[in-house]
Amino acid sequence: MISRILRGAAKLCLIVVLLIVAAIAAFRIAAAARETAGRGDLAPSTGHWVATRSGDVFIQEKGPASGTPVVLFHGTAAWSELWRATTDALAAAGYHVIALDLPPFGFSDRPGSYTRQDQAERVNDVLARLDAQPAIIVGHSFGAGAATELVLRFPERVRALVLVDAALGLMATPSDAPALLQPKWLREILVSLTVTNPFATKMLLKSLIAKKERARPEYVEILQRPLTRQNSTSDVADWLYYFAGSDRGAESADRSAYPRLKRPVAILWGEMDTVTPLGQARDLNALLPQAHLTLLPGLGHIPQIEDPQTFNDALLKALATL
Repeated sequence: MISRILRGAAKLCLIVVLLIVAAIAAFRIAAAARETAGRGDLAPSTGHWVATRSGDVFIQEKGPASGTPVVLFHGTAAWSELWRATTDALAAAGYHVIALDLPPFGFSDRPGSYTRQDQAERVNDVLARLDAQPAIIVGHSFGAGAATELVLRFPERVRALVLVDAALGLMATPSDAPALLQPKWLREILVSLTVTNPFATKMLLKSLIAKKERARPEYVEILQRPLTRQNSTSDVADWLYYFAGSDRGAESADRSAYPRLKRPVAILWGEMDTVTPLGQARDLNALLPQAHLTLLPGLGHIPQIEDPQTFNDALLKALATL
């Protein structure tokens, strides 16, 4: 009797495991079925591509050509359009705004190389092709790594640096990506369950912001728009393996490099940020004592959408001091 019960329980467990595996596999299959569009089918007409040595980079420009250039680096899974309210405010103030898509996100080409050095060289190529004057670089979240790398490696391109809720990893112990993530098929499943899963977009956005009501449909739609591009899950899975490590070859990952950063720096930080908590802002400010830290009360990790007016006012004030 007992052995029969145990065999029955074992069969039930096996069925449950198989159902879970089938459900997970279904997400990956669904992602492949969705991801059929070309970049030109989805990208907004307000932008254009700039050729670099590692593929075309999609940018959106606004504001007078004679204005001081301000280059906007977005965060994880975002793209240039998420800066729309900030782009409009800066352009109205007379700045020449260049919001760009850092691959593999948005509509830039996806060459498979996503280290901070790669991204910095990519953006350096963009600014060279545009013949841009030294720019104010604004880096948000994971984009702050590439932004800081650009300043350290190509200081002649830069007038000043603004870091917004910067995910620089400076307080973490340097490490390589976990061995568990080495199989690409596993990374693809993880990505298909999260980043490229349209059912997860709103939930993930809410997890990043303090003002949950600001996970509005228009922001969800912006984040979802590039995800039906061909091979999105596969390309983001390539990026994930790099992102899970510490990017040890990057100057911006080296705490000792920050005192050598000679350009003016401003730091803007959501006071309620739980992704890159306030302690990271204070640590960064200690590394850059010349930088002015502005706290944004009541805001979380994406202040530019949580309260665009407050954020844009703070950014414009910071730009004026730089």
